[in-house]
Amino acid sequence: MELRIDFPKLPDKKTLADMKADLDAVLADDGWLLASGQDGESGFVELELEDEKQNPKYGILAVKNYLQRAGFDPYTTIDLQGTKSRIFD
Repeated sequence: MELRIDFPKLPDKKTLADMKADLDAVLADDGWLLASGQDGESGFVELELEDEKQNPKYGILAVKNYLQRAGFDPYTTIDLQGTKSRIFD
């Protein structure tokens, strides 16, 4: 199951490489990076969440929790199979 994160800007002193490393640690064996990019301050990260071993909602909640705790902009969104929502919704 693919999950896309779109962010208007990264938190202070965080790079896209930092974000990808953090997400890798958060997901451990439950997901992996597919693609990422940044244009100016805004950017995206696409992840594949493992859904064969467990319910993907745990991966979704882990990613959302990470984005909130890391101080991402409230207009950062996650898109799961065409359903987009802000991280604080």
